[in-house]
Amino acid sequence: MTDIALEIVVNVPADEAERKISINVSENNTVAGVIRKVCKENGIPVKSSYILCDADRQQLQWSKTLRNCGISTGSVLYLYSEEGEGTQYKKPCKSNTWWFLAALSFFIGGAGITAISVLLSKNGEIIYQYGIVMDAGSTHTRLYVYKWNGDKIQQTAVAHQVHTCLVPGGKGISEYSSDIANLSVQFETCLNEAKKVVPSNRHKSTPVFLGATAGMRMLNESNHTLSEIILEKVREIIKTYPFQFDSPKESARIISGDEEGTFGWVTSNYILGKFGVQPPASFQIYPGNGTLHNDVGEGTIGALDMGGASTQITFYTPNFDNNTEPYRFHLNLYKQNYSVYTHSYLCYGINQAELKYQANLILDQGLNSTTIYSPCMPQGFNKSYKYSEIFEAPCIVNSSQHPANRSINSNHSYVFIGTGENKTCITAVQQLFNFSAACNHTDCSFNGVYQPKVYGDFYAFSSFFYEMDFLNLTKKPHSLDEFNKILSKFCKMSWIQVQVIPTKFNESLPWYCFEGQYILILLTQGYKFDRDSRTKLKFVGTVNGVDIGWSLGFMLYSSNLITNEGPTEYISIAIFAFLTVLFIVFVLIAIGFGFYAIKYMTRREGMYRRLSNYGAL
Repeated sequence: MTDIALEIVVNVPADEAERKISINVSENNTVAGVIRKVCKENGIPVKSSYILCDADRQQLQWSKTLRNCGISTGSVLYLYSEEGEGTQYKKPCKSNTWWFLAALSFFIGGAGITAISVLLSKNGEIIYQYGIVMDAGSTHTRLYVYKWNGDKIQQTAVAHQVHTCLVPGGKGISEYSSDIANLSVQFETCLNEAKKVVPSNRHKSTPVFLGATAGMRMLNESNHTLSEIILEKVREIIKTYPFQFDSPKESARIISGDEEGTFGWVTSNYILGKFGVQPPASFQIYPGNGTLHNDVGEGTIGALDMGGASTQITFYTPNFDNNTEPYRFHLNLYKQNYSVYTHSYLCYGINQAELKYQANLILDQGLNSTTIYSPCMPQGFNKSYKYSEIFEAPCIVNSSQHPANRSINSNHSYVFIGTGENKTCITAVQQLFNFSAACNHTDCSFNGVYQPKVYGDFYAFSSFFYEMDFLNLTKKPHSLDEFNKILSKFCKMSWIQVQVIPTKFNESLPWYCFEGQYILILLTQGYKFDRDSRTKLKFVGTVNGVDIGWSLGFMLYSSNLITNEGPTEYISIAIFAFLTVLFIVFVLIAIGFGFYAIKYMTRREGMYRRLSNYGAL
């Protein structure tokens, strides 16, 4: 055996100063043996907490020999106590610290990989946009909520209707002139519903539009100040909601009759796929009859709309006369430019037509009369109407039908008695149109209004549909001649027969004969539709669950100005790759810490493995 000379720096007991001791021991002596030897020769009580460290302050295992620990002659060793008796020794990390570092690193790596994987899986997630349109008509206001893929197609939305709500009150906003404060209560119902339908995180990006139609157009002509007060009140109501309403005067306004007609045309053709995109609820190019023709507009259908105060006709035609720009409407949809003929006849909506009919009967039979015979009402029907209900209506106040000098009270009553005379009814209805007015163009409809010959097929909706639906003429195609025959039979029915016919609109029962004749004359003598064709005209209320009207077309047209929101990229591929490598490194570090913790535990166990002769002198 070879002896080696060592220098031991002793730091125990704690109450004694550090001192150096030189000893000679065999290189095959164990670390534990060296500790015992130092303690014995220097009168230091032996404790199991004593440890021996090398010059680098690395703890030597008790069970190893000096040779195995790499200790040779001249080495300096340090004797400390783990119990704090030696103040200069700093304990290395315990195994539980290494396990903590391993767990922390593994958590960072694992959580990071999970998080970026979730973000990557959400890449390409479709962002849906919403829009709200309120149709403020002459007799009611209806709210629509539309939804579309935010990426759009060729800058225009492929929207579909997801909700509709009829504003309570049963009248148009123009009739709130003496009750403006009550508008808030009426609008709150539907706007609150819209808040629930549109996800809360999309409220601020959801635009709200209100389009006031013929009722407000009439009021605006007769009392501009009052119409603006009503609109301003509506704007104030909308502002209290969390939706996007950045330009109130542009977003809530009176739309023109031409806009109303054209947007109804857009709705009809969009639902049929005539613009080259799939109808509502789909987001792909339409492969069928939606294929665009070389001449943009060719193959589209015309649109006939009739509300309470106005009626509109809109259609594509290649046969425009010169100098007819006021009758054209230009618009861009799905990056295609369209030019259509359109015209709106204010005061020719069904409700205003009824009032004009009544006014003519009174003027013919005497302003001071109390009994008025009505050929378009069923025999046996009678009802009282006040002078003010008829002659103070906007379309009559500003017309030749309004008595210039009257001495009659506004509450004067007229009892209208139905006579059910169909031929006389037709004559009375024809008097509402001026078919002989001067026309400055090759083709005109009535009142001297230019209209090229009707071109292509047509959808007729709103009041057109309600009349035909009542007469059960919407289930299959019927010619206008067939419509005339069925209508003539109905107009000869007595009130006793009529009032038992089921209908959704009981208040319209005495008026269905008049409304039918009015629509028939407008279509055949006004718009000049072929009386024999069964395919030219189709009367529709909804198509695929979508209400046919101007509001959807308005939303599509307005969507051109709404910023695209394409599929979201939560994390790029490059960043994902970089972070994946980084988090894998954390996992590898965690594994390394784990191995070190196991190794350390094993080493510590070896340090404290008692020798059989431990403590022997």
